Amino acid sequence: MKNKNKETRRQFLQWSALAGASFALPWDATTRVAFGQAAALPLDPRTLRKYADPLPRPAKLTGTFHTIAMTEFRQKLHAQLPLTTVWGYNGSYPGPTIEAVRGVPIQVLWRNQLSTQTLLSRLPVDQTLHWADPLNQHPTPAPYTGPVPTVTHLHGGETEPQSDGHPDAWFTPNFAIRGMGWVKDVYSYANAQAASTLWYHDHALGVTRLNVYAGLAGFYLLRDPQFESTLNLPSGNYEREIVIQDRTFDVNGQLMYPSAGVNPTIHPYWVPEFFGNTIVVNGKVWPFMQVEPRKYRLRLLNGSNARFYNLKLSNGRPFIQIGTDGGYLSRPVQVNQLLLAPGERADVIVDFTGHKANSTILMNNDARAPFPNGAPADPQTVGQIMQFRIVPLTAPDTSSVPASLSTIPTLGPISVTRTLTLNEIMGAGGPLAVILDGKEWMTPITERPRVGTTELWQIVNMTADTHPIHLHLVQFQLLSRQRFQAGKYMKDYMALNPVIPAPVTTNPPINQYLQDGVMSPAPNELGWKDTVRMNPGEVTRILVRFAPTTGGTFPFAPQAAPGYVWHCHILEHEDNEMMRPYQIV
Repeated sequence: MKNKNKETRRQFLQWSALAGASFALPWDATTRVAFGQAAALPLDPRTLRKYADPLPRPAKLTGTFHTIAMTEFRQKLHAQLPLTTVWGYNGSYPGPTIEAVRGVPIQVLWRNQLSTQTLLSRLPVDQTLHWADPLNQHPTPAPYTGPVPTVTHLHGGETEPQSDGHPDAWFTPNFAIRGMGWVKDVYSYANAQAASTLWYHDHALGVTRLNVYAGLAGFYLLRDPQFESTLNLPSGNYEREIVIQDRTFDVNGQLMYPSAGVNPTIHPYWVPEFFGNTIVVNGKVWPFMQVEPRKYRLRLLNGSNARFYNLKLSNGRPFIQIGTDGGYLSRPVQVNQLLLAPGERADVIVDFTGHKANSTILMNNDARAPFPNGAPADPQTVGQIMQFRIVPLTAPDTSSVPASLSTIPTLGPISVTRTLTLNEIMGAGGPLAVILDGKEWMTPITERPRVGTTELWQIVNMTADTHPIHLHLVQFQLLSRQRFQAGKYMKDYMALNPVIPAPVTTNPPINQYLQDGVMSPAPNELGWKDTVRMNPGEVTRILVRFAPTTGGTFPFAPQAAPGYVWHCHILEHEDNEMMRPYQIV
């Protein structure tokens, strides 16, 4: 794949100049200060002792009804740091892991209790973006002081529209103010899909990047006991969920987020991408995990705003991947490195057999930021993720990695083929917005798939970044990637669309610009996906069946309001127009 991606940054900038697009520049934590905290100085992450704290294990929620509160509290994120003010679900960051059983519906009352707003003063809500705007202040550069809007999305869930966590379904504390997409307070989750690693997180319009950064995220594990009992995978103490995030702290141990926009006369606080200088795993800075010399099942999630992770083990051993976003692969795939974009999950087995007690293994990262052509990961900071410490074996390892796992169906026939674009709009200081198919969030709906049909989406990336594109409601299959003549396509695109965003755009037929050969998905991408990496200079093709992964029909009406969305899962992009509604018909 690397050999197929030789376009230089200079070439990308040349293409971008034709369309007013540019390479997204990350925030430099050494030169910016926290919103509302001009005196705060950033903490040098190298002063924090690595692997000082054990990896936390999130609390588990089982049963069929939950009341989950979103609150502000203080939590110990590192032995050397004072308590840090965060937001979380049920008083923890990350939130508790919801464990559900396939075929057993559950309900959740999500309660917004973020009436204490210490952290809000440090989060730069940019009211010039299209956002929830509970007080109807309309575009204004003024700082926002509350109330806090939230709404929770079950990422990867086959969920009814009323419970999907639509960005316009936000609500403030005690449901005092509600967005136009709000329908009800108790959400229903059918859990009819196959066993999979899902996660829940905030999805409020225009402030998702800030609410998730503050701590509003957690795992949702959907299990199928009847099927999974036959697999004999590591379980119990030998199965762990791991969410990887990046953060920046000030010298007082408090979260910092950039407050100076790259085009401050237009968007005073919005930055194109956030890259923290400190790794936080399950709510702890650079933790360690004690492991026995045996097999472990690790459910990995990239929960960062914009940072990609290319994970490797320092002992050179592989990850044995058994699952993707939407469930099990057809068979295990061995990989020596594991690339995860924001929102992606990987279900893996790591075998520590043969390692002596008291030895250590690191999980490292070498992904560039922005990905794929940005700065290399600092090996002293974000190049390290966590440590595994070997302890004596307590009992023989009787778990196994089966040769086959599940059956992935072949999708078709294709009823509709859509060609869509990823675009970036430039201002004097950098990107002004990132958009889908040349359109803004509020442009009337253009994607209206018919329930039960399969569509081919060809998505043309005209930007310099890899974008993790996520579709709500459905899991889909990655069909292929292919290089195209980006400079020529960009020129012809701009001739057809001299001004974007626009309510109606025309995309040149992509086939006449294609080059090289068709690149098949990597073996560990040959499963159900809800978030897929779309690389610069490439057309990414996905097959989307607007029906359950298990076949048949949804146990709800997907045509109902407020509908669904598709978007980039770089949260800064999502918050500034890189999201579009779609409607099932």
